[in-house]
Amino acid sequence: MPEGDRLGALPRRRLLATITGLATPVVLGQLAQVMMGLVDTIMVGRLGEASLASVAVATLMFSALAMSIKATDVAAQTFTARRVGEGRDGEVGAVMATSVTVTLVAGALVMLVGLFLPDTMMRLVSRDAEVIGLGSGYIVYRYAGVLPLLFYFQVKGVFDGIGWTRIGMGIGIGMNLANVLLNWMLIFGKLGAPEMGVRGAALASTLSAVLAATAALGFILWPPVRRRFRFLCRTNFQPRLVVPFLKIAWPPALQTLGVVLGVLVFNWILGRISVLAVAAATVVLRIASLSFMPGFGVGAAVQTLVGQSLGRRDPRGARRAAWYGVGISTVFMGAFGLVFLAVPDTLLRVFSDSDALVAAGVPILRLMGLVQLIDAVGITLSGALRGAGLTLSVMLVDLGTGFGLLPPLSYLFGITLGGGLMGAWLALLVWFTLYAVGMVVLFQRSKWEEVTL
Repeated sequence: MPEGDRLGALPRRRLLATITGLATPVVLGQLAQVMMGLVDTIMVGRLGEASLASVAVATLMFSALAMSIKATDVAAQTFTARRVGEGRDGEVGAVMATSVTVTLVAGALVMLVGLFLPDTMMRLVSRDAEVIGLGSGYIVYRYAGVLPLLFYFQVKGVFDGIGWTRIGMGIGIGMNLANVLLNWMLIFGKLGAPEMGVRGAALASTLSAVLAATAALGFILWPPVRRRFRFLCRTNFQPRLVVPFLKIAWPPALQTLGVVLGVLVFNWILGRISVLAVAAATVVLRIASLSFMPGFGVGAAVQTLVGQSLGRRDPRGARRAAWYGVGISTVFMGAFGLVFLAVPDTLLRVFSDSDALVAAGVPILRLMGLVQLIDAVGITLSGALRGAGLTLSVMLVDLGTGFGLLPPLSYLFGITLGGGLMGAWLALLVWFTLYAVGMVVLFQRSKWEEVTL
């Protein structure tokens, strides 16, 4: 968004172009990130159902801690956007220093857990000895690279808050391309690399994260950027910023942890149904994650625009950005929904040759198609509320509907009432729907325009 522009006064077409211009690089960057998981699933899927199930569970165990800490990038983006909107560019370096310091200290602690307790982590979810053995190896190699991954995400959050979303896109695409090559080499032992199977997929992701962190550091050190935002000042780390930063950061971190734990319990329930149910659900969620990208991308763009608009004292512009963002998200996510309804079997066969897996996955992928419009509303408005600093309320709604309702409802529908995979999946859709309703209520009734940072 050009400096000084007030969204409340922009013509409709220019506002749409502004949102789309910020969101498109975010979508492409997040798509690259999701593609890392898709590539892992496609390649590991060729090793068998046990390998696929082990990666599914191990990835969740990685996300439970690592991605919870990563979620502090919400605060980095929100604080940066507000300061840029207020014309305080010289304070962005202090935001980054605070964000990186807090995140890496916490990341070092969870890295130790992953390196020394991988078997314990896997046994929390799985009872299958083969799945536990394979997944433990995956966890060790993934947690070895958690610090560079967290560093990259914090830098990306700051640049997204500035409005420079193309930087995260470029690094994300490069990270994905590196991951594809390294996966092929390390999983199957190509080009002289050792054949490591599941562990190779994790090592490939770790090495890709190191490359991404190196690229992010290069942008920070670029002289015009470094000087404008004072990225390397010795006084950047200011203890007085830690508490305000944590006030915005801890809710999305706890929200991510709660959601991941809810999904972990969901996978445990699926495991009580069958290994096939876990494998089919893994593939469907990987496919569905592509449809979430427009919503997450537009939500991230709206988060930046809301933060900058409030910094310019333009609440009308913040509201316009949010609702126009909802419109853009519903169009693109709705298109994905139509594809899921029309050709689910074709999509599933990209990931697995198993007729049983495809048969199990088709009906639940079609159900995902039915909730795309609802999910678009929830994802986009949550971005707007986070941009205003209302992260605590967003967390409470998500934990109540996800962590609070998903496990008991999936057990009730899937096991107690005998609905199997389809029954458990209905609980997932209840979560998405109630979350969207909660975001609409918060956006309409809370005083988010008055939050100060």
